[in-house]
Amino acid sequence: MSKKILATICIICIILGSSYFYVSRKMQGRASNSNVEKKFVIESGQGVNQISTKMEERGIITNNVYFDLYIWKKNKEDKIVTGTYVLRPNMTIPEIVDIITSGKAEPKDLKITIIEGWNNKNIGEYFAREDIVSQENFTTEVKNVAKYQEKYSFLGDLDPLGGTLEGFLFPDTYLIYPDATAEMIVIKMLNNFDEKLTDTMKQDITRNNRAIKEIITLASIIEKEVPNKEDQKVVAGIFWERLKNNYPLQSCATINYILGTNKKKFSFDDTRVDSPYNTYTHKGLPPGPISNPGLNAIMAAIYPQTSDYYYFLSNPQTGETVYSRTIEEHNRNKEANGL
Repeated sequence: MSKKILATICIICIILGSSYFYVSRKMQGRASNSNVEKKFVIESGQGVNQISTKMEERGIITNNVYFDLYIWKKNKEDKIVTGTYVLRPNMTIPEIVDIITSGKAEPKDLKITIIEGWNNKNIGEYFAREDIVSQENFTTEVKNVAKYQEKYSFLGDLDPLGGTLEGFLFPDTYLIYPDATAEMIVIKMLNNFDEKLTDTMKQDITRNNRAIKEIITLASIIEKEVPNKEDQKVVAGIFWERLKNNYPLQSCATINYILGTNKKKFSFDDTRVDSPYNTYTHKGLPPGPISNPGLNAIMAAIYPQTSDYYYFLSNPQTGETVYSRTIEEHNRNKEANGL
């Protein structure tokens, strides 16, 4: 064999060897040092090249060719498992392949449901019961008003030191991560409140010379007093009329809030309990919301229905709302309904 041919073969071997080591190194590489988590969905029927191209577009890998080569080299093209994965650009290709072929998908989101009219204590108990977050952590988080006031303008009237987020944790069904913190859940609920309270609603509140805190405080009482959407509008009209006339709201819901009970009938002493939330002994609105109201109650507080009623009660057996125009009529209705 001539020296020229031998030299050519050596050069080819060097080139092939260098190429092999270069490609091998690239197949072990990572896109960047970023540890930002990115959700990545692999759907049924997607091929290796479709998956790798999408990963490259998302910045999870730098070049889909090396990803494809690694998959095929390891004979794992048929072992990819569909699902939602949490991937990072600082993962190597082998690490990513290991995750998506072993089915280490992100755990499914948890569904939580916050009931209209629950107060913060109720929510905290629910989270503790469902082993989502501890009641202590949740309670601490909702007392940290100042932390959220800069981002959420509707919290502007709350006391940053002694207040809580009571009233502004919007009741709804949410999907949360299994390892969600109290802060993450609170942010979801505040974001939802911000979305539900539209710009038009905010403008109408301002137009009526009212504050968002006033609206939510009254809505929280309405929510606990009557469940029916139409009744809520009428009761809102009664309450606003009482406030205008400097007449006590006399809401049983506020007494239950103070006592931590769910009574239908109260003694005289109950209605004289010493608290700024007692709307029998204190005129005007209480210092803040007593529950987290739903959209219907909030809408009722913003857009009340006027009527010639000044009193109402709920039948403890049927839940029906009974209205009265005078105190005499109201007293007769109380007796007729076992109150």
